[in-house]
Amino acid sequence: MLLMVLAVMAQEEKPNIFVGTFVNKSDASDAACNTLRQEVVSGIVGTNRLTVVEASSLGNIPKARNERLIYLNEMSIPYYIEGTFNTVDKRKKTSTTGGVTTTRYEATISYTLAIIDTETGVTKSSETFTETSSTSSSAEDAVIKAAGNAKDRMVRFVDTHFKVDAVIKALDEVDSKKGVKSCYINVGSNAGIDKGQIFEVFIMTEIVGEKIEKKIGELRVEEVLSGSLSKCDVKNGGID
Repeated sequence: MLLMVLAVMAQEEKPNIFVGTFVNKSDASDAACNTLRQEVVSGIVGTNRLTVVEASSLGNIPKARNERLIYLNEMSIPYYIEGTFNTVDKRKKTSTTGGVTTTRYEATISYTLAIIDTETGVTKSSETFTETSSTSSSAEDAVIKAAGNAKDRMVRFVDTHFKVDAVIKALDEVDSKKGVKSCYINVGSNAGIDKGQIFEVFIMTEIVGEKIEKKIGELRVEEVLSGSLSKCDVKNGGID
């Protein structure tokens, strides 16, 4: 069995998710809150690991939370991401050069993303992030810039909370001394796999009567051959 590094959900194809309207609990503007959601969605889409379903394609989504989850589950969307804009800290900075005073602003925001299972209503995971902006000409612009940093966070967020499982389908090149140098695994573009992604390799073993997963090596995707097949180089553990 292979487990993608920093990754938490078995899948063969990219799962559908729905990102709800973010709740703004801070004193940031609604525009900043909307920007935060847009950047989160953009970052998730950019990973190519999940399919983000937009509200415009779903019709009338119920407003009540429980009814909304039931509706999304019926629409084959297993995961609902709830976003909360928690706090914003705006800082004013002034400097004087040649008798001219310049005022600039910085901002730090915090927000929480929770992944809800639409079938059970259970929160599978929740994570809080903090972003800080570079200096800007206005406080509002500083908050918007901080929100824009959320996009780059989504690669790790997706890798951490949405796992890809696979199996070694066949060995390719085998060296008499170094062991396996390359092999094929049974996931590909359907699961959003890209060249360069790393997999940890595990075997099931038994220790004092208990079955556990033991890591024996790592693979790096060299080429995605189809929707369900990728060729990998062995980073380490070729003999095992």
